[in-house]
Order: sequence, then C-alpha cells, then structure tokens
Amino acid sequence: MNSPPNNSHSVPADIPAATASRLGLYLRELQHLQRGGLTTVKSNILGARLGLSDSQIRRDLALFGEFGKRGVGYDISGLVAALRRALGTDGQWNTILVGLGNLGSALVRYRGFSQQGFQLLAVFEMDGSKVGSMVESIPVLSIDGIEEFVIQNQVQLAILAVPANEAQAVAARLAKIGISGILNFAPVSLSNVAGVPTVNVDLAIELQRLAFAVVNTAKTS
Repeated sequence: MNSPPNNSHSVPADIPAATASRLGLYLRELQHLQRGGLTTVKSNILGARLGLSDSQIRRDLALFGEFGKRGVGYDISGLVAALRRALGTDGQWNTILVGLGNLGSALVRYRGFSQQGFQLLAVFEMDGSKVGSMVESIPVLSIDGIEEFVIQNQVQLAILAVPANEAQAVAARLAKIGISGILNFAPVSLSNVAGVPTVNVDLAIELQRLAFAVVNTAKTS
C-alpha cells in the first residue's frame, strides 16, 4: 500500500465521529477568513457562518489545543494548521483521476484539490481519442498503463468518474496495486474493495437529500 504523507505532529486519537464530520467545514471557513486577512475569529462568528452554537464550536475546537483567548477569539493560523494535521492534508497526496467524461472534465479543472494538498498527477482514460491530450496541464494517459504509473509515482488516492458498470472493476484493479483510498463519483456504491477506504459521492442522491429538506422545511413553516 502506498503510504500517506508523513505526519510528525500529534493528532487527537479520540475525536468523536460527529466532530470529525465537521472538521472539513471548520477548515474551509477558517481558510476563507484567513484569505480575507483576519487573524482571529470568535466562536459566535464562526458558529453563525456554519449554523452551529457557540458551545458546540468551543467543545469541538478544544480537542485541538488552546487556540482561543477570552475576548479575542481563536488564532486562525494555529487552528488551520491543527485541523489540516487532523484531516491529513498538511502534506501532499499524490492523486489520479480515472475517467474524462463530463464530470471528469469538470473535476480535473477544480483548483481546490491542489489548495488542500491533493496533487493531481494524471487522468486515465479508456477512450483512445482522448489519450495523449492535456487538460489544465494534466496529462491524459491510457488506462492500460495505470498500474505502472501508480507504482512508479507512489500514487495514494484515486478519484473515479467512470460509468457505473465500470467502477467496481476499476476499483478492484487499483486495490490490487496498493492504492490507499478511493473517491467514487460513479452512480453506484462500491463494495468489498479489498479493505481500501472508499467514499461514494452520488450527486443525484445529494439532490434528493436537498429536495427532502426543502419539502420538510415547507411542512414545518
């Protein structure tokens, strides 16, 4: 298995699952404030931006050290560094994308990957007419050479944007060569990928969740 980035700093080992699910949101908002030139932020401001209570913010962030001062707020720079360590994004993750259809074409152009430590090295395609091209300076390569590339470049993560009927086979192929994690955008849930951590993202399901929230908000209003 390709190793994740080295992390020499301590990270809380007992982060509650509910808190862990909010870490990405905290990091995103803190980085946004940081880009705006702020150096500190109070819990009530951060809570208002995320729809969380002051007490919830304080409980969650207390797990990462004493970054807050009464009357001043939290040190944004220190918190950003601590959250990136906890999320494993304080180093570089070598990443590939498989599939250059409509969704894959959008993903390869997303600049947020590199900003958060995910270095997209190549795109792999079955369609020979796309192989050999460049998208946003990223080479499009034949999927026939994916095993050699992953091993030679110590690729840790793979993003799948392939048709549903191809996703399971591609995931199994990647698992055999030691990929560390898979982000699956194919509209099918992957199963039994040889113990490789896998996150399934189905955009239609997310829209269904949104529709459910809208309908139920209307019922209670």
